[in-house]
Parts: sequence; C-alpha cells; structure tokens
Amino acid sequence: MLRRRRSQTAHPPLGRAMRTDRALNVRAIGRSRWTILDIYHGMLRMSWPHVTATFFALFLSLNLLFAWAYSFDPTGINWGEKPVNAPVFWRAFFFSIDTIATIGYGNMYPRSVYANVLVVAEITLGVMFFAIVTGIAFARFSRPTARILFSRVAVVADVDGVPTLMFRAANLRHNLVFEARATVSVLRDETVGGSTMRRFKDLKLVRDQNPVFSLTWVIMHPIDADSPIADWVPGGEAPPNSELIVVLAGVDDRTGQTMHGRWAYTPGDIRWQTRFVDILGLASDGARTIDYRHFHDIEPSEPH
Repeated sequence: MLRRRRSQTAHPPLGRAMRTDRALNVRAIGRSRWTILDIYHGMLRMSWPHVTATFFALFLSLNLLFAWAYSFDPTGINWGEKPVNAPVFWRAFFFSIDTIATIGYGNMYPRSVYANVLVVAEITLGVMFFAIVTGIAFARFSRPTARILFSRVAVVADVDGVPTLMFRAANLRHNLVFEARATVSVLRDETVGGSTMRRFKDLKLVRDQNPVFSLTWVIMHPIDADSPIADWVPGGEAPPNSELIVVLAGVDDRTGQTMHGRWAYTPGDIRWQTRFVDILGLASDGARTIDYRHFHDIEPSEPH
C-alpha cells in the first residue's frame, strides 16, 4: 500500500523559488528596497510580456514628455504644407516619435533654437534608450536556458537492502549536456546552541555526475546510517519544515555555456515504499523511446 503523508505547513519560500523563476519572497528591513543598479537584473528576471509592456510604457512616456515640451513653442516646428489635422500637442507627439525613431519624413522639422535644443536632447536620450533596450533583449536571448524536467515526486524504496531516496530528471531538448553535475541538499530546522536555525546539509549521491546528459537520469541517495536524513526512515516521514533542494548544472554542447536546472521537494512530495514506472523502451525500428506520459507515475515497490 502506498503511504502518502502531507505536511501541514505551506511550501517554504525557498521551495517556491526553486520551482519557478520568481525571486525569493524576502522582506528587507533597515536598508533601501531598490537602487538604480538593480534595474538591469530586474529586467532580466521579468517575463517577456512585462518587459515588453515596460519598454512600451517608457517609450510612450518619453514621447509624451517631449510633446509637452515642444508645445510651448508651436511656431518652432515647421509642420509641413499639409499638417496633421490635430491639436498642437498631438502634432508635437507625432514629431517626437519621428525624431526619436530617426525616421525623418521631411515634412516636419525644427526651425527655432528652442526646438533644435529639444531635438538634440531627445535624440541623445533616444539613442541611449534603444541601446539599453537592445542590450537587455540580447542578454535575455543569449542567456542559456535548460529544459530540464524533474519528477513531481521523489520516492523511497529499498535498493540492495538500503532505503534509497530517488527522483527523476530528463533533458527535454535531448541535446548533449556535458559534465552534468547534480547536488542535493536537505534544508531543515536544527537546534544549535539553544537557537533554531535553518541549515543546509549535502546528501551523498550514488552518482552525482553524468558525462553526457541527453535523456533521463535517476538521481539516488542511499539513506544509510551516515545520511543527514537517516532519522526519516523509522517513521517513514520527513519533518514538516524540511525540504530537499536540487540543482543540476552542465555545459551545453551548442553554445558552450553552463546551464542550470533546479527543483525542490517538500515532505508532501515524498512517496515511501514506491518506485517509478519504467518509461524507456524500443520502437519497432530499433529507436530508443521515452514515454513522458508516465514520467511522474509511480507504483508500489517490491517487498524485500
């Protein structure tokens, strides 16, 4: 019979961050929440829709600002033989867009000193704006990303008479990831000197390196007497406030860059006395197959 124990506590903040691209939900006290130096990293963490909306809002705001400035001197701009049938402010807005985008249709141009000074300032800011947009877009596109799938649950079953913690990882791109390395740590509360502290302890793996990670990988930790989680076995349950932190890194064969994958398991994600369903097979033409439809499926382990 499968045993499933659910933790009564919510997922810790670290576990949520390890499963998504969101930052840790940490509230800083006693220091500034934001500095201008954080803009670049903030843009890299934002989703593409948010980044696009931010750039569009900044572009629109910049043009509205200069349209307001141009409207103070309506005769300082030659509006052309057939000007746009709109108030001066919106004519200035369209002129601002033509200027900052360096379109130069030729029907509108500055002719007063005031308007020319504004044009110089706007073009300078526009060049800087588009350089920043291009740089951030390139940084986001060039950032190495991994499509690593982790099993939603971890299992504990006897392997050669030793209770062994196991979970699966798969490279969904099926490209070659060289020198892949997995690290697994347990994060739990411990009493040190009369104080409760959250501490990491590394788990020793049966195999923590994979020379060529291209398909799937079952990562295993024997829960022997020296294991930091040896006290989990007698009761068949992990402490409520503990979690397993997984980090997998390797070198992409196409880009030569190091990519990372991460995941976290809470006590409610661990299944005892179970094993993963086999997903490897061979097609009729001899090709190797991986059935991802059953990647997360488990079944009772055989008694020993």
